[in-house]
Amino acid sequence: MFPLPSTFGMAFGDALNSSSRAVNLPAFEGLLDQVSLSVISQGIVTLIKAVLCVLLLLCARSLPFVWTLRVFRALIVWKLQHKWLRFRMLFKFSHEARLKMEDEWMDSQSPVGDNPFDKVVSSRQWASLDECDINLHLSNSSYAKTLDSVRFSAMAKMLPMLIPINGWVPLAATHYHFIREIPMLSTYEIRTSFGAWDQKWIYVVSKFVRKSTDKKHKRNEKPDSPPVEGSGRFDMIRTPGSEPLSLSVTPLPSPILHTGADTDNILKGVAAGLSLVEADGATVHTIAISQVCFKIGRITVPPSLILAVNGYTGAGGHSLASPHQQWFESKKIMSKLHGGSPRKLRELLTGGWRNVPEKERWWDQALGGNLEAQRVKNLALIEGLRRGMESAANL
Repeated sequence: MFPLPSTFGMAFGDALNSSSRAVNLPAFEGLLDQVSLSVISQGIVTLIKAVLCVLLLLCARSLPFVWTLRVFRALIVWKLQHKWLRFRMLFKFSHEARLKMEDEWMDSQSPVGDNPFDKVVSSRQWASLDECDINLHLSNSSYAKTLDSVRFSAMAKMLPMLIPINGWVPLAATHYHFIREIPMLSTYEIRTSFGAWDQKWIYVVSKFVRKSTDKKHKRNEKPDSPPVEGSGRFDMIRTPGSEPLSLSVTPLPSPILHTGADTDNILKGVAAGLSLVEADGATVHTIAISQVCFKIGRITVPPSLILAVNGYTGAGGHSLASPHQQWFESKKIMSKLHGGSPRKLRELLTGGWRNVPEKERWWDQALGGNLEAQRVKNLALIEGLRRGMESAANL
């Protein structure tokens, strides 16, 4: 065998390499296509997961148990705060010091000296995707869903003395007046206040409002009709087109006393008299009136008594630093530091109040005077709405 020249070996090696590259190029291109498809598919999956996570967050209010958590959140927070208080009380070596610490904390939770008609609790909300309809605004059914938690939270803040005695606030009815829609993903407030009460029922008013950023729109926004002269948050309601309503707080025995025309006039009157703009310029979108009562177990407690033990009064110029005289009377019953207890308070609320002579009923004195006159006036207006709705069943 003759040795091959070196130049021939190099040429042969280059030829082999060229042939190998020619053979592997289609395979490489196929592998590249597979990698590209894998990357694209992974990107699509990642994008879908991200979109689903965003939708899940935006619709989190409709997840299981979220509604229950929203409703009882205020109660859970109160219980946790009280547990923390009891823990801190362990570091007080004097029994009297522990009682004083708990008493001061309970007083700080109470609206001592406030006028019940001036007490307003505001809750900020937003119109999430799951609570809106195909028209891209808050669904009518979502108002009741949101109001459940807001009303519960408001009652816990406005009537904190109900919690230690295991009181509860059952709902009998809710009347809605939809004025204008709330756009999707927009923020709004629900302002809750007391409207009126009788011997059993108390009417809670909740306004769904939004603060407009359009100064021109806000300046041109005016009520459909001027408010009635007087004081109180319900002076904006009137009932034209029918006979003047009686100021008696005794409910009428039968709803059929109003004809269909009377019912229509009452509802139109209330709708026409509602102010579309709050004092701070916020636009009212919806008004809801909830009819509730107070119960301990199965026993109904008069609203005036519940309001009084929480520190409300019609006399001006009072606060926790300078409480009214009736507050000291309630402290003698419910405060351990002053000789009372939750048990004594429960006994008073569940029927013991009937044994107190009328002249000695300090809760009526706390809510008397001009406050009582305003209560009667407001009650006549709200009961006109309630009787009108009840009469509609006979149309």
